[in-house]
Amino acid sequence: MDFVKKLKETLNSVLPIMAIVLVLNFTIAPLGELFWPFILGGALLIVGLSLFLAGTDIGMVPVGEKLGSVLAHKRNVWFMLLIGFIIGFAVTLAEPDVSVLASQVHDLNSSIPEGLLVVMIALGLAIFIDIGLLRTVSGFPLKWVLIIFYLIVFVLVCIIGQSMASISFDASGATTGPLAVPFILALGLGVSASTKNDKDGSFGLTGVASIGPIMAVAVMVMVSKAGSAAEGVVEAAEEATFLTCLLGTLKSTAIGFLPLLAIILVMQFTMLHFPKIKFKNIMLGILYSFVGIVIFLTGVEYGFTEVGNYLGQTISQNFGPVWVTVIALVFGGIVVFAEPAVWVLTEQVESVTAGRIKKSLVMVFICCGVAIAVALAMLRIILHINYLWFVLIGVGSALLMTLVTPGLFTGIAFDSGGVASGPMSTSFLLSFALGVSGSADMGFGLIGLIAISPLIAIQILGIIFKIKERGGKKEVSNAGTAQ
Repeated sequence: MDFVKKLKETLNSVLPIMAIVLVLNFTIAPLGELFWPFILGGALLIVGLSLFLAGTDIGMVPVGEKLGSVLAHKRNVWFMLLIGFIIGFAVTLAEPDVSVLASQVHDLNSSIPEGLLVVMIALGLAIFIDIGLLRTVSGFPLKWVLIIFYLIVFVLVCIIGQSMASISFDASGATTGPLAVPFILALGLGVSASTKNDKDGSFGLTGVASIGPIMAVAVMVMVSKAGSAAEGVVEAAEEATFLTCLLGTLKSTAIGFLPLLAIILVMQFTMLHFPKIKFKNIMLGILYSFVGIVIFLTGVEYGFTEVGNYLGQTISQNFGPVWVTVIALVFGGIVVFAEPAVWVLTEQVESVTAGRIKKSLVMVFICCGVAIAVALAMLRIILHINYLWFVLIGVGSALLMTLVTPGLFTGIAFDSGGVASGPMSTSFLLSFALGVSGSADMGFGLIGLIAISPLIAIQILGIIFKIKERGGKKEVSNAGTAQ
């Protein structure tokens, strides 16, 4: 386990966030009693994220890749869909972000049962994982799957209105977090590697799966006839002690991990059949991932959530819209570096493309996209712009770009949309937005906008690669003609 390497990467990711908050603390927004919890939370983030990423490499990823390969070689479509559904459903229940979002939504609208919302999100993801696996096996073009289903999404969100549309897109972003992404990505890579499709089919499963929660929540809202996303203003959260945060995170993460662990154990003795030493290392990696994500989420909840809300309130009350937007732009660009799932995706992109697409380049484009998205979210709150405009224009533009973007980049782009919104976005940035707005009705939707932004940013990168490759081929052709 290369913990030291992951620790260096994590330090580069988290320290800039802490530095900006500390600059604000000593200038325009003193943290007061929140200062030391923030420092402790930052330390926990660094240790937890490093441990999680190291554990994922030796635990989660090998299981997902082997499972995908085994399912593809069995050539039993129904069996593959059954296992894909079970994994998708279990992994969603294991996502702490989903429980956090469901709790927030229920607190602000009691007509939406927390348990029902979690189940619907899990069903949506599981069903669309199967749709994504079918697409990978059949070789059906990803762009047409995305275009068809997002057109249906457009109709649904227009029916349920902007308040509940923002919840639907936030649910999609929260679903594909640090626990689900390693499994989904590895599963997609494993199935793709065992088919006749080229590398263009290696990515896209997470992007397709992300559509499911949007549609599931929209259908739930239409059937239950739930109203506005919020029944009042955002109230200040009760102060939580470190021990309370640790025990709460440990409990919720363990409840999610146990079904997943049970499924892995069953599959080991029925399908995977890893050698004993290899499986022992995998179990050790999963343990590291579990401990790491508990430490990480404890740091986020204890040290970052309340700070985000406080900074949002303080800056919006004492400074103009320009300051709020600029600070949000900076936060958006830097927070992505601390998202566990983004690191998992970028490393797999570099690995699958044999270094042709550098993870640092993908990270830069994701960060730029998210920074702009967070800034636009603040403008939406300040100017009270209808959320549906952002959905229709943002996703619509991304879908049009799929017609000219290389297939590999389209898959990476829509996968990036699923992974860009993780624990840091759900807690710190969403808290900042709620602090700025003071209204959950306007505060929700930030996670959805973050998830939309890489769809455009990474496809722009793909178009640039396409143009450069054409230029390189012309140079080679001209050189040959000259000779």
